[in-house]
Amino acid sequence: MTPWPSERRRWARIIQLWPRPSTTWPCCTERGANTRRLKPLCKRALEIREKVLGKYHPDVAKQLNNLALLCQNQGKYDEVEYYYRRALEIYESKLGADDPNVAKTKNNLATCYLKQGKFMDAEALYKEILTRAHEKEFGSVNNDNKPIWMHAEEREESKGKRKDSGPYVEYGSWYKACKVDSPTVNTTLKSLGALYRRQGKLEAAETLEECASKSRKQGIDAINQSKVVELLKDGGAGGRRQTTQQGRNQRSGGTARGERGR
Repeated sequence: MTPWPSERRRWARIIQLWPRPSTTWPCCTERGANTRRLKPLCKRALEIREKVLGKYHPDVAKQLNNLALLCQNQGKYDEVEYYYRRALEIYESKLGADDPNVAKTKNNLATCYLKQGKFMDAEALYKEILTRAHEKEFGSVNNDNKPIWMHAEEREESKGKRKDSGPYVEYGSWYKACKVDSPTVNTTLKSLGALYRRQGKLEAAETLEECASKSRKQGIDAINQSKVVELLKDGGAGGRRQTTQQGRNQRSGGTARGERGR
């Protein structure tokens, strides 16, 4: 049932006064009594947002992420999984599978799995993130168009058979998918690489780690290059403006001298 206008205004005012969930509350990263005191407040904030905004509003998903982090610090992993999965469902249904919050929430859920020793579940989520990033950048996956984790595992399987150990050239331009403005993908590369190392898949781990470092450098170089181009454009425009102004001054000066001569 939709609240009456006066009640809706009251709840809207409460939301304005309540801390926004756009960033993680500092207490969410602490342990002990602080988290126990904060959890009821987070739950109350969740109830308010669900009542005013609806259960599938993105702000509700942000609050679910805060609750999940609190529960994780308390070791309540069943609740963590529940909150992250709810948040993931909201983001995917309302913002789409390619929204950055989807990959971030999957990463958070994978961390929860790692803390419980559910390494296969965490690995599956990491691969989902990297596969989605690859498909978004290069199209559907097939034998000629594979995400980086597939290449990494192929290198692991054939490490004793290859003469050429050049780790990166054969992956083409995949690293372009790991842009500087998508740190979640870069983090996923490192996390899956660490998981491979734990499994003894050193060749696969090195492949992902090198991809992460090269993609990061490539992104920084691209940004620096774009800044230089912008500066050159501005400088060129400024130079043209300065030349034009000088020409005008010279013409006006010549006209003034001509008038004085007459």
